[in-house]
Amino acid sequence: MKALAVFGRVSALLGLAFLSNCSQNQTVAQLRSLSGSEDAVFLCRDEAGLGHPYSDCPDRDTADDATASKKLSVFALVSQTVTDEVAVVDITSGSVVDVDRSRPGFGFLPVGGRPVSMATTPGGRATFVTTADVGRNGIFALPTNCLSQPGKDEPQRDLTTWASCRLDETPGEISVMIEPFADSPPPLSPHATQGSQACRSDTYAQEDGDDSPKHANACLGDLRGEGGGEGRRKLVVALPDSGQLVVIDAQQLLNTEAGTFPPGEIEARLDLQVDIPAGVTQSLPADLTGNLLAPGTTCNDVLAPMAPPPSMRSPQPAGFAVADNRLYIADQTAPVVHVVDTSSVCRMTELPPLLPMSLREPTRVVTTRRVAASPLTPAGQRFVYAIDAEDQPGASVMAFDVSPGSAERTPLVRSGSPELPSEKPDRLAIGASAKDVTFAYRDIPYVDPATGVAQFGTRCNPDPALDVTSPAALARPSTDFLSGARPGLLRGLFGFILLTNGSIAVVDVDDFDAACRRPITTNPNPIEDFRGCANDSLMGPLTLNGQNLVTNEVSCRAVEPHRFRSQRFALNDTTVGVYAPSLGDLPQLTPPTSAAASAFSDRPRLLAVPFVDPLPGAAGTDVYVGSTRFSTDPKASDVIQVDPNNHDSEVLQTQNSVVLPPLEPRSYAAQDTVTLTYEGSYIGDRTSGLISAEGVLTDRSLSFCGAGVYDVATMKGYAQSDLKVADDAAADAFANDHADYVQVTTALLPEDDSYWQHPNGNLTHAACLTKFGAEDADPLLPTRDFRIVSAFADKLVLAPRDDADPDVWKELTGCFPTVQKYRLRTGKHWALVHAAFGFKHDIIASGANSQCVRSCDPLRKWSRGRVFEISSIAGADPAAPHCRDANPDADPLELRVGCAKAGEVACVYDQVATAAHPSSAVLQSDAAAACIFNGLNDRFALYRGRLDSVRDSVFTWHTTGGFTPLVMSLTSLSSVVAPQTIQFLQQPEQMAVVDGASQGLSLFSLDTFSVVAPSPFY
Repeated sequence: MKALAVFGRVSALLGLAFLSNCSQNQTVAQLRSLSGSEDAVFLCRDEAGLGHPYSDCPDRDTADDATASKKLSVFALVSQTVTDEVAVVDITSGSVVDVDRSRPGFGFLPVGGRPVSMATTPGGRATFVTTADVGRNGIFALPTNCLSQPGKDEPQRDLTTWASCRLDETPGEISVMIEPFADSPPPLSPHATQGSQACRSDTYAQEDGDDSPKHANACLGDLRGEGGGEGRRKLVVALPDSGQLVVIDAQQLLNTEAGTFPPGEIEARLDLQVDIPAGVTQSLPADLTGNLLAPGTTCNDVLAPMAPPPSMRSPQPAGFAVADNRLYIADQTAPVVHVVDTSSVCRMTELPPLLPMSLREPTRVVTTRRVAASPLTPAGQRFVYAIDAEDQPGASVMAFDVSPGSAERTPLVRSGSPELPSEKPDRLAIGASAKDVTFAYRDIPYVDPATGVAQFGTRCNPDPALDVTSPAALARPSTDFLSGARPGLLRGLFGFILLTNGSIAVVDVDDFDAACRRPITTNPNPIEDFRGCANDSLMGPLTLNGQNLVTNEVSCRAVEPHRFRSQRFALNDTTVGVYAPSLGDLPQLTPPTSAAASAFSDRPRLLAVPFVDPLPGAAGTDVYVGSTRFSTDPKASDVIQVDPNNHDSEVLQTQNSVVLPPLEPRSYAAQDTVTLTYEGSYIGDRTSGLISAEGVLTDRSLSFCGAGVYDVATMKGYAQSDLKVADDAAADAFANDHADYVQVTTALLPEDDSYWQHPNGNLTHAACLTKFGAEDADPLLPTRDFRIVSAFADKLVLAPRDDADPDVWKELTGCFPTVQKYRLRTGKHWALVHAAFGFKHDIIASGANSQCVRSCDPLRKWSRGRVFEISSIAGADPAAPHCRDANPDADPLELRVGCAKAGEVACVYDQVATAAHPSSAVLQSDAAAACIFNGLNDRFALYRGRLDSVRDSVFTWHTTGGFTPLVMSLTSLSSVVAPQTIQFLQQPEQMAVVDGASQGLSLFSLDTFSVVAPSPFY
């Protein structure tokens, strides 16, 4: 079949010159093009104009069947909402069909109003179009044999060409379904009613003439004997205003006299219901049911994900999806997705609906616009995707498990969501709003060399014991990654979400190659390791004769059901490139000006901490810097520093380092800059603070809980629970030292300002300058710093950080009578900020007074942005000095970790190496191991320097290789797009997108993920 993408033509101007004796004028006519396209259907037609089941196309070797002498072609009908027409496109030949050559441009098929929805019969012999316009709400029937230019003696195609019927209200979606032949139909369902005539389910009675055309229509549509299944063809049409489905016999409509517009003969009606049972909640995976602060208990911060009451909402059916005698119907006003049993179209029955709801917004009424139902997977699974059109900031997609036997009726909540804090656990969202959704089941069979039989549904198997010639082994990735399992090979069931920006995002649903998209290392333990692997049935590296049997991507989460597919391998490899998370450079420390002259050996060290592999024998943890592989293994050719006292190499003496955890590649931004700042400002400069005479700061422009403030009480709790400080007095001291503080950055009013002419007591300009210093001093005086004693969403209760002056609030308000500028800073610890994600924290507002407290929500598991320095024991025994203060004569490179302060117990360890532990790095067995920063995107230990850290000292590093979703895009052809619908063409395995702007209809290849080259004819 000739590859094609059909584009709306750029309007051209045709100049017709007319000459006369008096003047010469030029008349310009605009060529017609695809305009206002919204929907498309595809059908298979032979050269005689007879329709065939779509599965017969494209043309193939038909030497042994009835179509041997008939060339089969794929045609598309595209609705034109601007002109109230239907365009005909010959997909096989790559041309738009001009059905009226008597006028400039392309002639299309007129219908009686704005096309709303279209559906083609299973055998392809006719297409039905619902239309909406004042006085012209109806259905028009377009027989396939008339989808072309009229013959020599035939009239032009116009409204009088088509059989049609009138509807009493505006129609919505339409679908053609099969009512099995039966002598006696089943009884009516409770909410169904008989229409104006009995719903026929008998065989086509040719002898009675009931199904023979009663009028000499120029275009005859005869569905008798068409392929695609036995049974009468019924039209199921949604009437949104009345919340009904109506049934009309397709053949009876085709038999209507062309050019007339009689009332439609309704055979049956079904009143849709809004049935929302009380108490239905979403099922949560294990990683979302715990309590971060009190394991084993329920987290009260998480509201129950329960369906809200319907609020007396009437049904308003929207999009349709059909699968296995089930009709799934979106609803624009009620929080349900209707499920209708269509095993008998004449006696449709509504089943319990699916219940859209939102885990993060449990009180929101969730309505839907479009739905899609997947084919059954080889494992017998089926899913429905529905678009939550009112989600913010953009429409998202919910997934429902409707597999046979499934009792779930609420959106799936995916496991692994704590590792993806920016995603909604029960939604698929990727920037722009979702417009439409569909599925594609696609397979590339592997041929058994022994039998020559092609096997479908074969899953890749990395078992080294497997016969290498078996189809499951043939699916493994090749050494050059050009064949076998890989991101660019879609083999299995996948979702496709059409976005309003013209992109199409690919979703993994059931990837047949998922088992081969993983690291070569295995983990038989039930608890996930740092690579995201667990419960592996295979042992040892997944290699055979020195070759990998899997892709060796960095994580077992390279492919995850109901999450967006990666465009690239999560892998750093000389063959494919650097595509897993990697460092652009090693971290660099930039001290402020006041500490610029300090020696490197006196500064803090940021050093990588290797992961503990669940299996013995692991050599170390890797991290890529650019394209160079470094390892924490001291035997590696390129070693990354982990020991603060290592002085074997001049390079390692001055090297800082981090490890990038591979657990969840999707958690990394494509590009990111990370800063780690001592006593860092984590919310930016604020300009609208008010400090009262009682030391209370308010700022209407900011929620302090939303900013992540840790007050004294919160910091004490953190010390006890996370840093394992058991002594209560020690925890109090830690909290007072490390609680966040406010730094006032307001400038004094100019000395000649009239304010100073009436000084407040002794608060002259000179006195205020002495007390608080200038706002541009480097550094600012500590008298501008105020500890946060208590934090609430709307206020902070402050206390002087280093000054017990009882008149400080009088002095502060007197010296700074205007609105305050200020910064929120971490107290004696470091603030970690990702440019891509900001400052991560676990603070929420709680209770009637909105006090800032730590959240127990499992979704905040990785919300960490505070880093505490690890110090060394101050040795009292001269024979065993533990830090340089206790042994000033020690080698400057031997004891690099700064001493703990008096009374300090958190984050303290013994840096002296022993024979049993030759490294002086913090070990997992040390009490200070609780102070190792083990974040979602960073893992390191921050060792205190021999000199105290200075405020605004900052470590900086850059990361690349983050997650990039696999997308196709209309914008490769035009920046002006208005995508409307998407559907999968099983033959020729292409994705069809209707664009209401310039593109019209485009076909995307699922091999190259790009638009198929347009025909040279337009």
